[in-house]
Amino acid sequence: MDELVGEVLSQVLNRSHLLRPGTTAQIIAEEGRPLGVRDATIYLADLEQEHLRPIPRADGRLVPALRIDSTVAGRSYRAIEIRRGPTDEDGSQLVWLPLMDGSERLGVLELLVEDLSEEALDWCRAFASLAGLLVVSKSHYSDTHAQVRRSQKMALQAEMVWAFMAPPTFATEEVVVACAIRPIYGVGGDAYDYSLVGDHLHVSILDAVGHDLPAGLIASVALASCRNTRRAGGELADMVAYADHAIASQFGTSRFATALLCDLDVGTGLFRWVPCGHPPPLLIRGNKVIKELFHRPRLPLGLVSDRDGPDLDESPPVYTEQLQPQDRLLLYTDGVVEARAADGSQFGVRRLGDFVIRHGAAGLPAPETLRRLNRAILDFQHGRLADDATTVLVEWRPQNLRPKYAF
Repeated sequence: MDELVGEVLSQVLNRSHLLRPGTTAQIIAEEGRPLGVRDATIYLADLEQEHLRPIPRADGRLVPALRIDSTVAGRSYRAIEIRRGPTDEDGSQLVWLPLMDGSERLGVLELLVEDLSEEALDWCRAFASLAGLLVVSKSHYSDTHAQVRRSQKMALQAEMVWAFMAPPTFATEEVVVACAIRPIYGVGGDAYDYSLVGDHLHVSILDAVGHDLPAGLIASVALASCRNTRRAGGELADMVAYADHAIASQFGTSRFATALLCDLDVGTGLFRWVPCGHPPPLLIRGNKVIKELFHRPRLPLGLVSDRDGPDLDESPPVYTEQLQPQDRLLLYTDGVVEARAADGSQFGVRRLGDFVIRHGAAGLPAPETLRRLNRAILDFQHGRLADDATTVLVEWRPQNLRPKYAF
């Protein structure tokens, strides 16, 4: 059996080089027949993470979308677990497997198989892992997967900002990064970024003034400036200086962006950050918000530079905090805590911290916690966002305290 599984997976890989985007499930179904695969469908989570939407099938059969919060397939997606369906009269059975890109949840792979023994589940997992890799690799060459994930047209500034931002989830054995942003299709000036190089994890969160195309341009310029600087070996202070100059030189002093530019040494837990007119991070330890990491911030990006060039002599203060294993850092924009209910009450910092602690204590992975937080913020405002709302949750888990992202 092991030899047959290897041959089947090898054949899928061989065909993947010339695979048309959107046909991954078809190839898996065709090549998996010797293993008892009767059918395969790939569902991708929509950008709102409310539905699992099928990639159009090659045979033209219409398949309905599935709700993430109320279906067995949705349970597989939410909990990152394999879920089985009922057995048919002929003995075949549906199984849903999380479709992953590393730790980023893409959707689910639905297989109809003749056998679901433990041995069969092993090669089903292999199919799901391979399908995730193929979906991501083919997404660079086609709009097929992007179209499946969208339920409406995206505003121009949102299209631009989404093109710059990293995937919402990233994890290694030492660290987890989960990000969430709303609104999906009309986000204006909010953005996030992260990058792990060696032991250093860079994390940034931005909030450009306004909700229009210039706001999206400012956020994109800030992201590009920070990436350009750190890829050239620059430190946090350099990123601040160059981003400040880039915004001021292009937009003048009437437009700016608040920001947190951060660096976490995943080997030692030393956290360093520069606050630029932005709300402070929350430090969560165990089931308690230990403190807000508040220090006097510098001015927002775009309000310090003289537009003649970055002033590297005016280095901003870089603050430090020593983390303990399993500490969490929560970064957010003001649209989260300033969200207002009908009675005028704000969502607030305390409610935000309590929400993350409560769902983390229930064993939910960080991306699922933020998915539910997005829904809670939207429900709090009765479905009408007054401002962009972005959160970034960083979990430091050294000493092989591995998070639940494998299935």
